[in-house]
Amino acid sequence: AEYYREKDRSKIALLGNPIRDEVVTPLSNGAHEFLELDRAIPTILIIGGSSGAQAMNDIVVDALPKLLLSYNVIHQCGKNNLAEVTNHSDVVLYDHPYKTRYKLYPFLDELAMRMSVGASSMMIIRAGANSISETALWGKPSITIPIPSEISRDQEKNAFAYARSGATTVIKQSNLTANILISEIERILKNKEIAESMSRSAKSFARTDAARAIAQAVINIALEHE
Repeated sequence: AEYYREKDRSKIALLGNPIRDEVVTPLSNGAHEFLELDRAIPTILIIGGSSGAQAMNDIVVDALPKLLLSYNVIHQCGKNNLAEVTNHSDVVLYDHPYKTRYKLYPFLDELAMRMSVGASSMMIIRAGANSISETALWGKPSITIPIPSEISRDQEKNAFAYARSGATTVIKQSNLTANILISEIERILKNKEIAESMSRSAKSFARTDAARAIAQAVINIALEHE
């Protein structure tokens, strides 16, 4: 069995994950005005995935009253979760003096995503391959909250592989609370050296040539079998 495993490894190439051309380059000029953000404070971009992640959304909303005292928060909650998150955040932020610093979206299109990334100081993400690849390419410090292993075994592996690069910190969903999330955000954003080190590590982790490398590999395989 070990013989065949070794043979299989010889046929595997680690080429990275292709990035959508539409979101490769963040847009910072005019981003704060476009998104109606307060320029005087940092911005946190939270991406729960295009279909959203309700367990993660609940903790994010619970953390808002304290987070909004110091940060703008852009939150992609997922189309299916918009009504529930809207209701929850309306209750939590009732009479909050800075509730307009919270920008809730069901989904960020390409322009809104580029603007959000351009304006943000850090990101909170799930651990899908696309999320990690894009966050690394953008060079953003991050907190990664993988989908639990009983639902997706790959996400925890992705998250800890990315964390070993120094680009992110991982919080398992089973350990996630509003206080833990707030504490980790402040540990990163209130220490310039930590944030800059994570940004450098993210850029080093990124594979900017993944799409070209995959295309070339496919061409090479095709030519070998002509």
